[in-house]
Amino acid sequence: MKTKILFLFSIILAVYLSGCMFKKNVMKDDADNIEEAYIASTNGENFLIMKEVVFQATSKSSKQGIRMTSGYNEYRLTSYELETGKISKRIELGGQDDEYMYFIGATDGKIWYYSKDEKIGLHARNPKTLDIIVSKNDIEKVNPFLKDNFPKVKWYELRKYFGFDLAKKVPMISDNSGFVYLLNPDNYGTEKVSASIKNFEYEKTMSTTSINVTKDDYMSLTGDPRKHINFKSKNFDQPDFLKGEFLQSSNSLNVKEVFPEYLTPLYNEIEKKQRYIDSVKELGEQMKDETDKYKQRSYEYLKNNIKYAEDDIDRKYKEINDLSTSRFNTIISKDKGVFVIHATTASDTSKVIISKVTFDADNKTINLAWTTLLDNIFTEPDKVYEKGGFDYVFSKGSPNLRTKRAILAGNKIIFISMLRAVCIDTNTGNVLWNINI
Repeated sequence: MKTKILFLFSIILAVYLSGCMFKKNVMKDDADNIEEAYIASTNGENFLIMKEVVFQATSKSSKQGIRMTSGYNEYRLTSYELETGKISKRIELGGQDDEYMYFIGATDGKIWYYSKDEKIGLHARNPKTLDIIVSKNDIEKVNPFLKDNFPKVKWYELRKYFGFDLAKKVPMISDNSGFVYLLNPDNYGTEKVSASIKNFEYEKTMSTTSINVTKDDYMSLTGDPRKHINFKSKNFDQPDFLKGEFLQSSNSLNVKEVFPEYLTPLYNEIEKKQRYIDSVKELGEQMKDETDKYKQRSYEYLKNNIKYAEDDIDRKYKEINDLSTSRFNTIISKDKGVFVIHATTASDTSKVIISKVTFDADNKTINLAWTTLLDNIFTEPDKVYEKGGFDYVFSKGSPNLRTKRAILAGNKIIFISMLRAVCIDTNTGNVLWNINI
């Protein structure tokens, strides 16, 4: 009889746990992961926008150190004020197969999405309120050929058909025939182009041991266990960093905006070539009416030189465009500062430190500007899982503490790890705010 009662109790407990205890409130409970994070602005205000995953566990178990969790994902979109970290607005998005929204890119005052819900489709939202401010109908009114003519593909194929031109700051869209168009974010007009779809990247990679700080110069971290900086073929003994890596942006950056000096050598070469062309053209004007054969040959030689110099300028501009539209993610502050993420100790419970190092390429110098300890974030997030099995099995959701992001926003760096977001002032190293996600 006692065995039957225990068995019945076990069944009742299992049903209760799977139906009630694991259920999370999508709008209020902490997230279990972050799918995307980026900065958007409207009316002079900046916002951190994050698409957050809430895992609804249907069953959990732990046996002999092996933990098993099953369930499904639900999504929400949250807008945080960049100045304070406070929530401006949050909306529920549903499940992956229901109303999946693919992020295309952000323009001034608008964040562009494509929704799998055909009633919503291609649209733009206000970064502050997350309200739809440009509807699919608005776009189709300007472009009648797009009505019922968007690609009907699986959610994971959307990035092949919708993207973003980072240099021009315009969405890229496709019709059902695969033709690509640039979408004017202000009047919604379209321009057919032969270019392939480019995507605004928001990846997990956020650190490396080598970065380019100018077009021609790179900086690296070498050595173990403490790493030293090598810059301009020179090794610096100080500062040194335990397990150090350079912080880099998880999102695509426009190099012309974040660090225009990166392209200065190319612009200087263009200016030099242009001065040469102007001087040669002036000389050519004096020689073009010459009848002497030797001088005529000299004139033809000058014209060839002009053509070669003009072609070289075109090549330089193409290089600038390529650098502006390629995957650039080195985080460099306006005062020529790079950022190193490192550890407090060699133990597996060490905390994260972020330091700023300024550099001078001309004088081949570096300088430690500041160091900031993030005392609530571990360098080894997996160690958090080494709690008792009971705590894990009987907790809500299934938090992924491994996801990391780093985002540059003017004089601020948003560092995301262990489902926390920390905002750091790049000038002072002060932590402006930190929040649970």
